Parts: sequence; structure tokens; C-alpha cells
Amino acid sequence: GCSCGCEEIRGALREEIAEAGLDIKLGGAKVGCGGFCDAGPFIGFPQKGFFYLRARPEHVHDIVHETLIKGRILFELLSVDSERTYRSDVYYDKHSGLIATIHDQICMVEVAKYFLDFEENVSCGKCVPCRLGMKRMHESMQRIVTGKGTEGDLIQIRELCNAMIAIPHCEFAMTSSKPVLSAVTHFEDEFRAHIDQKICPAGVCKDLLEYQKKQATRRKKK
Repeated sequence: GCSCGCEEIRGALREEIAEAGLDIKLGGAKVGCGGFCDAGPFIGFPQKGFFYLRARPEHVHDIVHETLIKGRILFELLSVDSERTYRSDVYYDKHSGLIATIHDQICMVEVAKYFLDFEENVSCGKCVPCRLGMKRMHESMQRIVTGKGTEGDLIQIRELCNAMIAIPHCEFAMTSSKPVLSAVTHFEDEFRAHIDQKICPAGVCKDLLEYQKKQATRRKKK
């Protein structure tokens, strides 16, 4: 469980929103961590595309009345560290490996692929484990998001991530593989759904959506 008091914040937000008479429903998010971090609780604003970090019960009134009602940003809570963020709907801490999404309809397999696509384009390519490791991981990830992945692909991604993290002379290899390993470790069930069931639980991966439609059509014809 979370040691940062997420449930307390959620309850306080629900009460404050009700008292303010707002027709706002609290959604969920996906967070991959060990339950101990210095950035939580997280509050994501999907329509606005930003996160609040380290929210406390005493912040709830201002979050509701300033941000939700008046549209004002509480900059003391705003996530603005470029070292921790790759895209607006995903929060990632390079140092701890913590990964969080702004809402729960984001595919973590697609997020992992996004990290690989991003890092592959900035790699210097001089380090053999990094150069080949990124290429092999990208190939495995591509198979998984298109419904052609196997258990071997999942194993290979884990092994390559661990090998790249252990490389002593290449910091890029370590930082580029950590978010992928975090996604695989904390959201293995999503990867297995893509591999074993050929479905994307979040409904994001286009190839798997097409596969599901074709399967449904075949079942109807039978």
C-alpha cells in the first residue's frame, strides 16, 4: 500500500468537491512504485495535462477552489522538473524508477514503447550493449503491441534492461532502460494481456483493437 496518504487525500477531495457542489468525478491513475516515495500523493488533471505532487490534506481546499473552480495553478504543487517527465500524461522519476499516469486509460505497454522510441533516437550508438539492447528491446516491444509477442519477448526485455542497467561506463544505457523495466515490473499484467489474450486493456494499441474486431466478426459468423 501507499505510505504517502493517498486514500486520505482522495477522501478529502471527494468531500470538498461535494461541499462545493461540483459535478466532478474522481478518476483513477496507474502508479508503479514500492509504496514509498517522496513525490506522492499524485493528483492528475487529464483535461489540463499536468500533475500535482506531494499533495497534503491542507492543500485540498485550494486545489478545489483555486484549480478546479477558478482554473488557477498551484505552482508549489506543480510537476515541472524536466528530469522527471517525458510527456504530459506520464510522470517518471529517473532516479527512483517511479512511474505514474495522469489517468487509468493509458496503456503501460504503449508507454514503455514510447520510452524506447524516444531514447532510441538520441542514443549515440557507440556502446554495443546499449546499441544492440535497444534494438532488440524495440523489436520485442513492437511484436507485443501488434499481438505477435511471446513469453520470450517479455523475458528478453527484462534481461536486456537488467544488463543495460548494470553497464558501468554507459549512463545512458541505465537511464533509458529503467522506465521500461519499471513498466514491465509494475504492470506485468498488462503486458501479459497483450501477449496471452491479444488484448489491450486500455483500448489503445491499434493493431490489437483490429485483431479483437476480426475475432468478434468471426465469432458472429459462426
